[in-house]
Amino acid sequence: MNRRDEYLRALRGEPTDSLTWAPNFDQWYGVNSAAGTVPEPYRELSRNDLVRAVGGVIWRRVSLVKSDFDASVSIDSERQDRRRLTRYRTPAGELTTVHQQSTDSSQTWYLVEHAVKSVDDLRPLRYLIDATRYRLDVEGYRKQAAEVGADGIVLTCLPSVPFIHFAKIDVGYEHAYFLLQDHPKQVHAVLDAYQRKFLQAYRLAAEGPCEIISNGDNMDQLTCPPDYFARYAVPYYQEVRRILHAAGKLAQGHWCGKLDRLIPLVPGCGLDIIEAVTPKPMSDLDMAETMAALEGKTVVQGGIPAVYMCDVGCTRDALAAYIERLLQQVGHCRGFVLGMGDNVPSNADFARVKMVSDLVALYNRNRPPAAEND
Repeated sequence: MNRRDEYLRALRGEPTDSLTWAPNFDQWYGVNSAAGTVPEPYRELSRNDLVRAVGGVIWRRVSLVKSDFDASVSIDSERQDRRRLTRYRTPAGELTTVHQQSTDSSQTWYLVEHAVKSVDDLRPLRYLIDATRYRLDVEGYRKQAAEVGADGIVLTCLPSVPFIHFAKIDVGYEHAYFLLQDHPKQVHAVLDAYQRKFLQAYRLAAEGPCEIISNGDNMDQLTCPPDYFARYAVPYYQEVRRILHAAGKLAQGHWCGKLDRLIPLVPGCGLDIIEAVTPKPMSDLDMAETMAALEGKTVVQGGIPAVYMCDVGCTRDALAAYIERLLQQVGHCRGFVLGMGDNVPSNADFARVKMVSDLVALYNRNRPPAAEND
């Protein structure tokens, strides 16, 4: 069985002959490639070949469903130094956002001014939602699927839970909670419009070739506590699952935040896989307790705190001890894929990725046969 098939079996919650280690170092690769700081042995390698070189299984994201606005919406952007102002002009009004570029090694652009400042901005926001158009574009997938081959999987990422998107992207979390309490009717109308629109994207993806359809939730109980999760996430996830399962595909959530209070709600929520799961010390989550609670009903990908890939987080010896202990605790569990919580950081000690690969290879030589997996 090749790596792709073994990985897909794990993501379906089926018994496997080996533990899959699928490192996500897209952010590290992007930053260090741009800066010319990729270590010498890997400097000339593509992103996928680098995964192969360090002994990992490829986990490759592509854009499958593209979006734009109809001709009634105009967008213009202006940049000054490290700030970028974007204006969205609609017949229902104008919205503006401001992004700032960080000065650290990541060079990340982050949102410092959200589009929605008051309840009056919900009207043009609603117009933007209704004016959004989706289309299926499989060329990127075909190119990456050919490049990845039997060495991993290609997946795509689609819109997150409408409330999370609204709070994270449009408004900002603190303001979103107040806006929801002060103007529930108007906010729920926006959330309903988002759900109808977002599900269009999932229906298109269901027609496409990707087996795994993920989202951008960045799920965290601090921003989506259990009562909000039950009200806003579960119905959405269940509808997504219905659409994707009818086409033989799996629903994945990007769950990189604090999760210990949400884990009991995961079985039956609609997701097949939660990915980028981040344990102690970056959260209060214990991986052994998590796998026991899920009972193989939902697949978990993650388990390695990002900080452990850096000198500031621990020594290499401490990382090795953590990985050995983690694999003994949960490496045999059905429905577990070893991955990052959530990315290998841009300033990581990259040799640690190969260290993890070597430890996984050693573990797999002595791993219980598939029939004995929990």
